Amino acid sequence: MEEPTFCGNLRDRNNLRFSEYIELFQSIDDTDMLFPKPCRACGRNFYSISDYICYTSPKGHSIEDASGVMQKPFTMMYRHCACGNTLVLTFTEAIFPRLGNFWSMVEQEAEETGKSTQEVVLEFMKQWELTVRCGL
Repeated sequence: MEEPTFCGNLRDRNNLRFSEYIELFQSIDDTDMLFPKPCRACGRNFYSISDYICYTSPKGHSIEDASGVMQKPFTMMYRHCACGNTLVLTFTEAIFPRLGNFWSMVEQEAEETGKSTQEVVLEFMKQWELTVRCGL
C-alpha cells in the first residue's frame, strides 16, 4: 500500500476558509499524540492524518464539536475502518491549537451561506477528502 499524499497548495480551491483549516489539520501529522491510530477490531494501523482520511470512510458528518459537553475545545472525528469498525480521533487545543477558530469558521460559513453547521462540516470533510491523494 502506498502512503497517501496531501495535495498542498489549496489556495486555488473553492473555499479559502476550508483550505486554511485543511492545511492546519494536515499539520497534525507532526504530532505523535494521535498516530499511529490502531483499529482495535482488525489491527490495522493508520500512521498519519492523510492515511486515516484516505483509508477510512466517513461516518455521518464525521466531525462533531463536543466542547459543550467537555467544557473546553474538544472535537471528535468519526470514521469507519474497512473492517466496519468505527474509529474516533479526538482533537483538543493541545493537539490542534486553533480548534476554537475552526468551529467559529464553521459557524460563520453557516451564517453567511444559510446552511446548517452540519452541512458546512460535510462540505469541509468532502473538500478535505478531495485534497488527500490515495495513490491507489
